[in-house]
Amino acid sequence: MLRGGKWTRRRGRLSALLVLLVALLLCTAAQALASGVTNSSDDLRDGWYPEQVSLTPQLVSGGTFGKLWSTAVEGSVYAQPLLSNGTLLVATQNNKVYGLDPATGASRWPAPLNLGVPWKAADIGCGDLTPNIGVTATPVIDSASNTAYLTHKTYASGTSGTARWYMDAIDMATGKEKAGWPVQLSGAAQNQPSMTFSPTTQLQRPGLLLMNGVVYAAFGSHCDISPWQGWVFGVSTTTPAVKARWVSRSSGSGAGIWQSGAGLASDGPGSLFIATGNGGAPSTATPGSTPPANLGESVVRLAVQSDGSLKAVDFFAPFDAASLDGWDADFASGGVTGLNSQYFGTASIPHLAVEVGKSGYVYLLN
Repeated sequence: MLRGGKWTRRRGRLSALLVLLVALLLCTAAQALASGVTNSSDDLRDGWYPEQVSLTPQLVSGGTFGKLWSTAVEGSVYAQPLLSNGTLLVATQNNKVYGLDPATGASRWPAPLNLGVPWKAADIGCGDLTPNIGVTATPVIDSASNTAYLTHKTYASGTSGTARWYMDAIDMATGKEKAGWPVQLSGAAQNQPSMTFSPTTQLQRPGLLLMNGVVYAAFGSHCDISPWQGWVFGVSTTTPAVKARWVSRSSGSGAGIWQSGAGLASDGPGSLFIATGNGGAPSTATPGSTPPANLGESVVRLAVQSDGSLKAVDFFAPFDAASLDGWDADFASGGVTGLNSQYFGTASIPHLAVEVGKSGYVYLLN
């Protein structure tokens, strides 16, 4: 069953010794509206790869299109593999990161990077992702510096107990962590100082976003086990340090950011779009430019402030948001998808986005 803020085992978990099928559908560096190589092609998350002009139905159905190689990796792969500067980045739930040759599948690094002990799902009793939680979200790669950024879950110490979330920076040429990393994701929310991040019960599923030298990561829950909220962290790539901590609620649990793994969307510098799940839905009609403190079952636009913090400046909640809360019908079971204004929109409304949730309705948003 699909539930708020989390992934489900029914959506195609790959086996522990994953076979990577590599043909032509690999991410490339030069994408429109993207600060780096990222989930679903670009920061609009539209999945459009315009440079792949030869990938036609005729080619795919021909006898020459198919598997080129297979390489075994340790752990399940939920993060989208990314290709940059001739190296294919693959990260697993066992906290192992691989740099592979896209033509042969051979390793380009002396050994896979080990990010530490992966957190065990049995520690919390949630069976959606099993047995381990390590790197779940799709990383983002800054091709200019040849650096990959990703998050991973591990233990504060040893192989059991309290969990911790970290953001890492990896040199794509060598497969080694960069100096000053990883950065621990923790602390109180800047917009709601009474709310403190609980790493053990939070899951980082949406793909990462790189914007203006900051990498953004969003969180939901494991099986709605409290405490959990929707969180967005922003980590500076130059300091490195946490610059932003934003939470979707003023109290209690709910409003996780899950999005079935879809990355945080952006239509330009300083602007982020997220979708939230059940818990704390707006109960009455409210002008979009005055977001409430609790933002469940909503699409929310976050704006980067002068100090690097995030502020909710606009939102949309469906007319039946409160009802959706009642039967766990997450609005955030899909991520926000921006539509390329070169082909979509009108002179009066040039920028459009699409959102769809578990209720099955598709919303076209301004």
